[in-house]
Amino acid sequence: MDNKTENPSNENNNIENNLGLDPERLSMLDDQGHKKVIIPAEVKGFWRNKRDYFYAVLILFFLILPWTKINNTQTILLDLPNRKFAIFGVTFWAHDAPMVFFVLAFFTIGLAFITSIWGRVWCGWACPQTVFIDFIYRRIEKWIEGNYIQRRELEKQDMNFKKFIKKITKWFLFFIVSSLIAHSFAAYFVGSVSLTEWILSGDISLHMTTFLIVSSITLVLLFDFGWFREQFCIIMCPYGRFQSVLMDHGSLAVLYDEKRGEPRKGLPASADGKKGDCVSCNRCVQVCPTGIDIRKGLQMECIACTACIDACDEIMEKVKKPKGLIKYNTISEKQNKIFSARSLIYLSILVLSGISLSVLLYNRTDVHVALLRATDSPYQIIKNNDGSEAIMNHFKLHIKNQGFEDKKYKIDIPQEFQNLNLDLKIPENPVSVKAGSDKTIHLFIVFKKDILQKKGDLKLRMHIKDDLSISKESTDQSKDFSLVGPS
Repeated sequence: MDNKTENPSNENNNIENNLGLDPERLSMLDDQGHKKVIIPAEVKGFWRNKRDYFYAVLILFFLILPWTKINNTQTILLDLPNRKFAIFGVTFWAHDAPMVFFVLAFFTIGLAFITSIWGRVWCGWACPQTVFIDFIYRRIEKWIEGNYIQRRELEKQDMNFKKFIKKITKWFLFFIVSSLIAHSFAAYFVGSVSLTEWILSGDISLHMTTFLIVSSITLVLLFDFGWFREQFCIIMCPYGRFQSVLMDHGSLAVLYDEKRGEPRKGLPASADGKKGDCVSCNRCVQVCPTGIDIRKGLQMECIACTACIDACDEIMEKVKKPKGLIKYNTISEKQNKIFSARSLIYLSILVLSGISLSVLLYNRTDVHVALLRATDSPYQIIKNNDGSEAIMNHFKLHIKNQGFEDKKYKIDIPQEFQNLNLDLKIPENPVSVKAGSDKTIHLFIVFKKDILQKKGDLKLRMHIKDDLSISKESTDQSKDFSLVGPS
């Protein structure tokens, strides 16, 4: 019996080797172990159009967000040196670590939940590595060097003047785009207003640290998005390794329908004479940004970008066969279930994190006030100027400003208690408290004994409110306390 007929996989491997697809080697390496320059073919189709729209929205969102404000604060600000953070109108400080933990847990578990259902949709649709390279950098390459065929031919040529000019122009534009992205990224950490002022001032020496950081980010982006590209996804990105843990046979993935496609063109027909729909055009490999062959099954290198789906559908139309030879599917080929055991665990943790964060945020105010009795004697009897006796109580008022603006807080006794002739003595009123800091003020209340009740006490209320001449938004707080004296 012919060995080739007995074992079609041998013939399959021979075809792959002829195409440069060694199953024992990473797709980005040649037979000498050197990096291959992967220049994917352009593709059009349903998923390509959807991704273009989605990429455009994400890039606009990334570029515009630092310039927007909510509650007079930058929408997202991660000021690490000053340990203050703003996320969509909610301010956090270093002492808000539990809330920051729940924010991070929410996004982390959220990604795990999404992956368990929709697979690597993050990689192909939302990862900055994919979005910027596919939507901006490859478009610049096409504009300067031509379509993928022209770029591949240019890559094979020895260096000449024409190639040199094209490469220099391309990398110069890469540098401009990388610098723009780096500055936009820095605006999330130093503030867009401050960053603009520093740039317009033109004095690098005043902000050398920020300048060096932005320059470093620019060079890293230039290296990564301009040259390293798919190597980051294959070698460095930990998410590609985690997918085997987060996904199961019920998770969606971009898959080749082997039952329908095999035996592909170029291989012997099956025992019943059936020929598969795959025509061995290799188009799915040509358009893959990581250079893999999706027909080998689910692979770590696959970023689920759907380019192979559009490419294969285009070929199926030309050969007048049904679309969907490559499509979104589950390994089990069963309907994707959102409420599987794994997904329910992720969803439960996600809901608990969201509820915990919501409760903490609901009970949180921009100003935290604590009114405590001083540690000396509960009361003192003092002499007035006219020789009469009065009682004095000593309190400590602790004010913590959890907002992003310096504020002044006015302390007073409500009008309903004014007829008691209370004398409020305080070193400063209103009290100035800087953003993110706290202050303790000692205050004294002097009163006559006859206002006390039989047990020698009297319950009162104190108001602490924003001085509206400093802040437009008022956050009033009331603290109940008791005056004490001899019974």
